[in-house]
Amino acid sequence: MKKYFSMLNFGYERVLLYMLQQTEYDVGEYFRWLRRVKDFRIVTKRQQLVPTRKVKLLFLALAFFVILYIGAVFWLVLTINTIWIYLVGFVLVMLLPIVAQYEIVLPLVFGKYLIQKPMEKKILDQMEKKLREHPATKIAIVGSYGKTTAKEILSTVLGAGKKTAATPGNINQPLGIAKFVDRLDGDEDILIIEMGEYRPGDIAKMCQLVGPDIGFITGVSEAHLVNFGTLENIVATLFELREYLDKKPLYLNGDNEILRKKDDASSILYSCEGLEKHPVKNIEIEPLQTKFTFDGQKITSGLIGRHNIGIVAAAISLAKKFGIAEREIAVGLKNLKPFDHRMSPWILNGAVIIDDTYNGNLRGVMAGVELARELDGFKRKIYITPGLVEQGDQTAEIHVEIGRALADIFDHIVLMCNSVTEHILAGLEKNKFRGEITIIDDPLNFYQNLGAFVAAGDLVLMQNDWTDNYF
Repeated sequence: MKKYFSMLNFGYERVLLYMLQQTEYDVGEYFRWLRRVKDFRIVTKRQQLVPTRKVKLLFLALAFFVILYIGAVFWLVLTINTIWIYLVGFVLVMLLPIVAQYEIVLPLVFGKYLIQKPMEKKILDQMEKKLREHPATKIAIVGSYGKTTAKEILSTVLGAGKKTAATPGNINQPLGIAKFVDRLDGDEDILIIEMGEYRPGDIAKMCQLVGPDIGFITGVSEAHLVNFGTLENIVATLFELREYLDKKPLYLNGDNEILRKKDDASSILYSCEGLEKHPVKNIEIEPLQTKFTFDGQKITSGLIGRHNIGIVAAAISLAKKFGIAEREIAVGLKNLKPFDHRMSPWILNGAVIIDDTYNGNLRGVMAGVELARELDGFKRKIYITPGLVEQGDQTAEIHVEIGRALADIFDHIVLMCNSVTEHILAGLEKNKFRGEITIIDDPLNFYQNLGAFVAAGDLVLMQNDWTDNYF
């Protein structure tokens, strides 16, 4: 009953629109969120509804439906005019908030198949034609994690000697790629295109559209298990890239155990140990930079963590294959900087903060934890997380594993209270964590006042994000 009465509050229609917007108008995900909600008054916590044109049109459609619905009920009651029809009318009015949850998606469904799909096909056909005629070497990057970092590293290093263009930010879906292609000059030497996978077959479809000449698989993890069901399905989807490339170069991240096992004569394995017959030596991990030697070059990278070494080495090797001079490669390496919210270090009140909040998978968590283990000389090591989303039926197991990994390294654990908190606590208890634990009910307020929590000499690792459509 609490859930129903929370629908009767002012602003309920804005909550429904917010839920659609946060799920990127994915009807299936929106319905799953509806089933999880226990109180509509506390859905909007971390963000607010953005009044886009689409939101305004959906609001008008919902308002029109409500007027039509109530008008139909009154017409029914006035026309039949019996005691029983009054009762039916009352029930129908009380059901309106529930009916509205489903009616609000009807414009999306009709619009998708009558307008959006035909428009999308036309846009993607134009993109495929333009890319087919483009003379550039096309590099496709796929993976459960590390795609954007790999793309930025390749773009920076290769771009020092060749005209290079890469999909911006987190853009990795067909329509976003199409916008990127539409803005190309046409005389680029190299195109680097990130491809995201959400369902089986996604990578195969994008390969047909893009036509890559070189591929990178950056890692495999349990990301998006809700959509894929099993880790094997994720692996099969990522390796659709190998099927498309056939005998063309495919680079695999050997720091990932699953990919290391998939290595064969047709692929090129890179890792923190090196690439092919070129080893990495003299590794020094520091809070604000990483140093190592590769292929005779002494390299200082602004990217922190052992897990970034392999892809930097691969970028250097590939640059040489493109005929880029060592002095140009050196310029590219100097330009490597941390990427927003991806192992990005900064100083706050004398504390070193490592922001890895865009990380959303177990392998990334473990890479951050391993980095914290290697960094010495701090008074306290603090770990802050809400946990991981979209881990399917492995949610409990994964978060217990995270808790166990944290127990031996950190002095203070800060958890954003939600449905996985108890599993992280269970993992901490299993490994007999003796440090401090803080449970936060208001994450936004905590992050905004982080300066009051940390002190000089602290190392603070912040990982993962938890949007309002998860609890």
